[in-house]
Amino acid sequence: MMKRMCAAIICLGALLMGCSYNDNSKENIMNQREDTIAFTFNPSVQYQIIESFGTSGCWWSQYVGGWDKEYKDTGRSVRDEIAMLLFDKEYGIGLTCYRYNVGAGSADSKRGTYWDTHRRAESFETAPGVYDWNKDDNAVWFMKKAVELGVQEVVLFSNSPPERLTINGMAQVSAGEKKNILPENYDDFAVYVMDVAEHFVGEGVPVKFISPINEPQWDWFEGQEGCHYEPSKIAKVYRAFLEELESRPALSGVSLSGPESGEWKEDAVAYTSAILNDTVLNSHFDTIDNHSYWSDTASKAAYKRWIDANFPNVKLRMSEWCEMVNGSDVTMDSAFHLAEVLVEDLTVLDVVSWQNWVGVAPGGYRDGLIYINEEQKTLNPIKRLWGYGNYSRFIRPGYQRIAVSGSSEEADAFRPVAFVGTNDNGGEELVLVLINEGNENRKVVLDNQNGLEYTNMRIYETSEEYDLRCIRNEVYNQGSVIDINKQSITTIILSKE
Repeated sequence: MMKRMCAAIICLGALLMGCSYNDNSKENIMNQREDTIAFTFNPSVQYQIIESFGTSGCWWSQYVGGWDKEYKDTGRSVRDEIAMLLFDKEYGIGLTCYRYNVGAGSADSKRGTYWDTHRRAESFETAPGVYDWNKDDNAVWFMKKAVELGVQEVVLFSNSPPERLTINGMAQVSAGEKKNILPENYDDFAVYVMDVAEHFVGEGVPVKFISPINEPQWDWFEGQEGCHYEPSKIAKVYRAFLEELESRPALSGVSLSGPESGEWKEDAVAYTSAILNDTVLNSHFDTIDNHSYWSDTASKAAYKRWIDANFPNVKLRMSEWCEMVNGSDVTMDSAFHLAEVLVEDLTVLDVVSWQNWVGVAPGGYRDGLIYINEEQKTLNPIKRLWGYGNYSRFIRPGYQRIAVSGSSEEADAFRPVAFVGTNDNGGEELVLVLINEGNENRKVVLDNQNGLEYTNMRIYETSEEYDLRCIRNEVYNQGSVIDINKQSITTIILSKE
């Protein structure tokens, strides 16, 4: 894996990349470089404030969390190496949210039909109200390691109620049925999850959200743990959870999230309405979480118009997405696709949080950020990881999106997003991320005359050649020409340091 070191290229970058000009005005640069694209920022036009970028621990942490053998390249254990790549913001991509699955117990009972045994999950409960906190120890290790490395936001989510509370005694719905838990069991379901939450909060885990329902519109009669709910039923589930949550002072900083619709179209409005049109729930929910599967730009835009018209104070979070395409991919192709969906969700839905599904995977699918070989206990950080990092490592919690526009129509193809915020050193900085999927290198200049004055510039690139590598670190002069290499995702950071 390439080291991402910046200090050594300061002088070399100035010599080799041609950033010194007698006249640095944008007009002069544009005259010299007719093919140069200028990007202009407007900090007075402000959008959402980012809360987090993250990933989920399904369906890998329950076994990868036990991989304590030494990783050949660094001397760390394999599990530590994976955690560093996901959550450390200097070595890895600095994710700040982690979704932990509160299992329903199918791994204990072995009941149901599962595509893969890893898609089963243990339950902490050994009898009603009796818990063994040593269970699911590998997954718990990963959650706590993520927190140690900088995760600020843990989401506890349930795919199914515990098996003892379901109608058929399984963590899957019987074929042809539309429910698997009776209303009289909603309270016990809430008690179980809140007991888990209270335990982890007591151990210092920053649990911020509890999500009891996951993709309620699907049937979930095979494959993995899951539970179907009709829109008319979910308000009572959330009411039971809210009542239990509010009875526990130890969970005063925790909120409910949902409804975790699998897409932003079809029944997404019905599930959201069931929560926000409920007078009790409406006062609690200031965010709505949904997934971006099978949702095109028009569907997202329509949902956003609806939420703005009816619930303008409610923020949106995108809590699960992967490409849903068979076949492994370690190239820039799937990294580009991830970046495209991420940018679309940032700019069309104004999401304040974005979560990839999943962090680690065995391959055969375009889902994980890191591929692993289970038999050999080895890992492969792929381009999806680093392309995601072009956003997650630099757009930190509290950064706000501002308007950015290009000097030509082709600038839109770069899918620019810009954010401003305060870095760890207390300095103001601007982060611009550009995607160049073309087969030609391009040149850009930044017009930051709208009250934005910066003195330093760093540029990080993910491409076939580089893994989120710092390729320039130098004094910034307005009008400096910046090379955006072909087939790359590039992050430009301007600061006052």
